[in-house]
Amino acid sequence: MNATRICAALLLAVAMTAAADGGLYRWVDADGQVHYSDQPPPQGKAENVAGALRPINSADATQVQRTHHSQQDSVQQQYEARKQQQARQHQRQMASACRRARRDLHLLQGRVAFIDESGKEVKITERERQQRAAALQQQIARVCG
Repeated sequence: MNATRICAALLLAVAMTAAADGGLYRWVDADGQVHYSDQPPPQGKAENVAGALRPINSADATQVQRTHHSQQDSVQQQYEARKQQQARQHQRQMASACRRARRDLHLLQGRVAFIDESGKEVKITERERQQRAAALQQQIARVCG
């Protein structure tokens, strides 16, 4: 076994012992070195990682696997629910856009008077009105089906 494997095995053994005792802390020092200990450093912040460790070669390993699979299923279900919610929101937005376009087309097909931002009436020709109506019909056909 090389030194890296021995060091990793030793670290894992210490981690499991510390996790069983209730605390395993991880922190990075000023030089970027990662440290693990059963007690937090005297100064600075440390992350308690004891709860993130899984048991190795224990009778509970099957339960851990089931828990892991159920967590994956839960994440998948959350993802699917979020996708469905986004799809419903998109459908609502499209339906709203279709209603506005159909209403505007209906208005353009009758007598219309356009009012600008200052409240003055803007006159348009019959040709412009027809062009606007045709553009709305194209939009409705494209977006609303």
